[in-house]
Amino acid sequence: MVVYLDIAFILNCLSDAAALYAVGRLSGLTLENKRLLAASLLGGTYGALCALPGFVSASSFIMQIAVAAVLVRLAFGRRETFLRLVLLFFILSCALAGALVAAGRLLQENGGLPSLAALNWKVFFLAGGGCFVILSVVFRGGARHGASGQLYRCKLTRQGRTASFTALLDTGSTLTDGLTGRPVLTVHWTALSPLWTPEEQEALSRLETEGAANCLEKLGKGFRLLPYQAVGVRSGLLLCFRPDSASLDGRPLGPITAALSPTPVSDGGGYAALWGGETGREGGCHAA
Repeated sequence: MVVYLDIAFILNCLSDAAALYAVGRLSGLTLENKRLLAASLLGGTYGALCALPGFVSASSFIMQIAVAAVLVRLAFGRRETFLRLVLLFFILSCALAGALVAAGRLLQENGGLPSLAALNWKVFFLAGGGCFVILSVVFRGGARHGASGQLYRCKLTRQGRTASFTALLDTGSTLTDGLTGRPVLTVHWTALSPLWTPEEQEALSRLETEGAANCLEKLGKGFRLLPYQAVGVRSGLLLCFRPDSASLDGRPLGPITAALSPTPVSDGGGYAALWGGETGREGGCHAA
């Protein structure tokens, strides 16, 4: 049997890149181009290795799960929702692999329609239904908010660096900045990883365990504390900063304050931030 390693490498690179990109969009997480490229190249190398006759053991289920975990870690870094991301990536990868195999069979001269006729449709629908149930349970929030038009692609810039993520329009959010009186964008701090220096990243990694006040002492200028109240929290503090620019779906928000949440603001619902202000669809953004 002739094995075309270059074709196997390219196809696996493209499928892994597409799956990782979809994971990022569904989870509302930032995906840096360098990380995506590195993960897709590694995935392509693994796929080409599995295509060799002497490396059958490399394609075992355990190895596939392990490689999926490595690719997700490489693409998204350290995340509290790591297991969810691995699950979603593995499901999407299997779906893409199945689509590629089906397309290849259909393009064969003698293996197209007869192969579909011989398909065990019970297994097909059982597998498809199982994937649908898993995705519905794990990512049901993102589907619901996306369908209702409540999810926006948000972009912040700071000192020449840019972070993109998905924000949920939360009309019930009343958090405002006492200095400006404007609504505050609340973001899980890891979604803004591209904005931080190595020293800031190290300090913010202790935000949940040490608290906002202790982390502020280790950060440089540009950060301050924002008092807030919430259900079950009579008086709390959030780290916040003023980004150089902010936009929702390409529409400038004007000068705003971004508060850093120490924990995810979503349980896997496809967004990494909460915004309670105007979106630009109401007839123009408010800029102070």
